[in-house]
Amino acid sequence: MHIPITRPYITDREVELVGESLQSGWLVQGPRVEEFEEKISLYTGAKYAVAVNSCTSGQMILSRILGLHPGQEVVLPAFTWISTAHAVEFTGAKPVLADISLDTFNIDTGEMSTHIGPATRALCPVSLFGRTADMPKIMETARLNNLEVVEDVACGLGSFLHGQHCGTFGNAGVLSFHPRKSITTGEGGVIITNDKKIYEMARSLREHGATKSDYQRHKGSAPHQMSAYPHLGFNMRMTDMQAAVGLAQHEKLSEILEKRRQLAQEYTDRLSGLRWLKTPTIPEGHNHSFQTYCTLFKPQETTDAVGKKDQRRLDELHQERNQVMENLASLGIMTRPGTHALHIQEYYQKKYGYNKMDFPAAYAADRLTIALPLYPTMKKEEKDYLLDQLTKLNV
Repeated sequence: MHIPITRPYITDREVELVGESLQSGWLVQGPRVEEFEEKISLYTGAKYAVAVNSCTSGQMILSRILGLHPGQEVVLPAFTWISTAHAVEFTGAKPVLADISLDTFNIDTGEMSTHIGPATRALCPVSLFGRTADMPKIMETARLNNLEVVEDVACGLGSFLHGQHCGTFGNAGVLSFHPRKSITTGEGGVIITNDKKIYEMARSLREHGATKSDYQRHKGSAPHQMSAYPHLGFNMRMTDMQAAVGLAQHEKLSEILEKRRQLAQEYTDRLSGLRWLKTPTIPEGHNHSFQTYCTLFKPQETTDAVGKKDQRRLDELHQERNQVMENLASLGIMTRPGTHALHIQEYYQKKYGYNKMDFPAAYAADRLTIALPLYPTMKKEEKDYLLDQLTKLNV
């Protein structure tokens, strides 16, 4: 049996809507994109949504809208996908890293506060794997320090905290629709915000800095007239074909999220007794979307090593974890690390001179997380085989 880390839920409906877009003759950003934006806005409760060609593009646009420049700093977690930092670094501002909590894999808010200084312009919390970051605490910290908040909610579609969707707490947030996310457009992202000025600028910047999109011109009274270009922008548009896939996926969103949560609960029920594997937790008020079912290898030993900043022990545990992942792969079960620690990536390590134990929890998460296969089309025999093999491992 072969069980991949993920499998997108694609049906004839995606093919049908993409075919309609192809036959319409409108292939670039157009009516399907507009419809997809409306669906995401309504679902998340955000007033505005701006579709772009990737979550990374959305992060870049928001960094431009904030006006980040050299001499400024943005505090973000040390354990996240590298684009979170890249979007700051490209502006000349500095991404300032803060350690995470191994209980949540999100930024440690107490640690975050220690990195705020005179040059800090914004906070960029990440709601990793579908668990919303501690946004009430983060927003209070931002208010006390007069800081902007841009949320990286790449994994977060369907994640709520006390009834509020992640990405709507701060100035804006960015969702991803990569194939490993809950729903996909292939590559793609959406900026969500309640700020009209951010919305209007994001729409312009994704379209070379134009005041009107091609579709707006097409619908208007003078389609033959060119748009004005008052801003220095990008070409970061989502195509109507991508949006067509997203619309078909959105029709299944409730089903997809329910299935992911159901599988996650079954995983937790079966695996929580394993001493060598820590399963995700869901505190009161959190509605976890389980974009990833991310576990921690040998949690007690890992936590002890982090507390002592014992890199040698963490590296030993890392080798043990890798052997477990190799054993699972030999059984046809594909796993992955959760994501990576930024401070040990070559670019950031060399530029800023980080040591591995500067952020011990992030280093441990990089070395010792195991993301398990989880997707809505998983068959019962796949799930049972996966759980049986995990419980049989001699670790």
